[in-house]
Amino acid sequence: MVSPKAIDEVCNPTQVIQRLYHSYNGSDETFPPVVADHFSAIFFKPDDHDALVQLPSLDLHHPPESYTSGTLVRFCSMIQDTSSSPELYLADLGNRRCGGWGISSTQVDQILYSADYSALLESTTMWVVSVPGESQWRKEEVSPYVSTSFPSHVPPRPHKFPMPGVPHIGVQVKIYDNASAQLLRTADVVTFIGILSSEPLSEMDSSVEVPVLHVICHKIASPEIADIPEPHNVRRELIDWMSEHALGGDDLVAEWLLLQLTSKIHSRAPSSLPPSLTISNFPRPPQTNILPIVSHILSELLPQYTVIPLSLELLNTGSFVPESREEDLHSGYLQLPPGTTTLLTESGMEEGKVVEKGLINIRAMQEIMNSQTLEYTFPFSKFTFQTDISVIVLAEGRKSALFQTCLNVPLQSRADGVLYRSNDGLDYPPFDKLKSFRSYIASCRTVIGRVHVSEATSKHIEEDFVHQRQKDKTVTSDDLIHLMRVARLLTASSLLDEVTIEIWEATKALEARRKARLV
Repeated sequence: MVSPKAIDEVCNPTQVIQRLYHSYNGSDETFPPVVADHFSAIFFKPDDHDALVQLPSLDLHHPPESYTSGTLVRFCSMIQDTSSSPELYLADLGNRRCGGWGISSTQVDQILYSADYSALLESTTMWVVSVPGESQWRKEEVSPYVSTSFPSHVPPRPHKFPMPGVPHIGVQVKIYDNASAQLLRTADVVTFIGILSSEPLSEMDSSVEVPVLHVICHKIASPEIADIPEPHNVRRELIDWMSEHALGGDDLVAEWLLLQLTSKIHSRAPSSLPPSLTISNFPRPPQTNILPIVSHILSELLPQYTVIPLSLELLNTGSFVPESREEDLHSGYLQLPPGTTTLLTESGMEEGKVVEKGLINIRAMQEIMNSQTLEYTFPFSKFTFQTDISVIVLAEGRKSALFQTCLNVPLQSRADGVLYRSNDGLDYPPFDKLKSFRSYIASCRTVIGRVHVSEATSKHIEEDFVHQRQKDKTVTSDDLIHLMRVARLLTASSLLDEVTIEIWEATKALEARRKARLV
């Protein structure tokens, strides 16, 4: 139940801020955290989202223009650009009235003309967009669909969204709690709560107005983990569903795909990155522009999922990496939030020349697979940003024609006809079962960071590996590293936090089956 206090915050956010300021005795510099703490205590209560879901949401069904200026709204978004200069605002308007949060003008000429310079403070400005690749079911969880009569929203700066031509919301946010703003990074998924307005994009060009969110509090997204009573059964059912309905009955590929879906970065030093996966021998579609049914299944399982149908034209002309042009950061296909899974299909590739831009795009994708980093291009320099993107490649041949992935599992489908069907023809499990699949994958990604190896098991693995090397001189230390990575994933996929001898043996057996197909 939503309290009367929460309703008051929604209806009169500016009045609430003024009331807080009136009773505040500290300095203007430390007042923004007071505002953030006050509203966070109401809207970001642990395990209680009642007040948050009562807030109007910014989304394609409720675009900025559908609200009046001054409305308190929430926006679950990805930070696209943090390079904008801070903005000045008048923190004290006199007579115990505060500025900021859209209460006072931020026009520089007005501020400098009338301001007490000691009352001038800075706000952090960023550009944020709808979460790229957010699955439809996840969107409806964040903001349940309500039919509206508003025309289709036209984003004011479409070049700042990773997927060209995809409908989305773009907003400039102004954060007054600068200390908390410094903790935010490009590509973070954040729920912002703020007072909505419309303002000129810059002082240099007052003709272009954009939606602006004056942030009162925010929270970085974190997965909600549900209890999975029988993880072994859920795991088996999920593998069977993917195998039967998307992979032509190939249980081995389904199991390796599951391990890939449940992986994420849990350490960079020492490096423990999600393995990239090629499913090779994957047939071409019966006609162009048809996605495999596995793509539809992934969109139903994962909260953030993108598919990039590779072609020579896309590689040579598309923008995969963010690039700054005229002091404005243009997005690229690979500017994606942490936890995103990306499917690359190679069936659209034809013979032809890959130009310089195509090579840059291929290298960028390979760098994500190798080190989980992405270079942003600026006029006189490049900056490297960390990523956490799982990559799956569908290759027609025995291996990917473009990329070197950690894993290659050839498909052995019993019925190629089931690989390409319309989404309407997919046999979905009951909603509760599908929900348990989603919760299971999210839980596995959380557990992976806690997986460890006991001293006794570590000794057994070491002795076993020495024995393997004595039998096969081609076995190297890289093979041990690979097997240990798979063992950790296999452990996490059972929602366990310790690698056992049984799991080690299962890992070797799974790897042996994969290698047997490569011969």
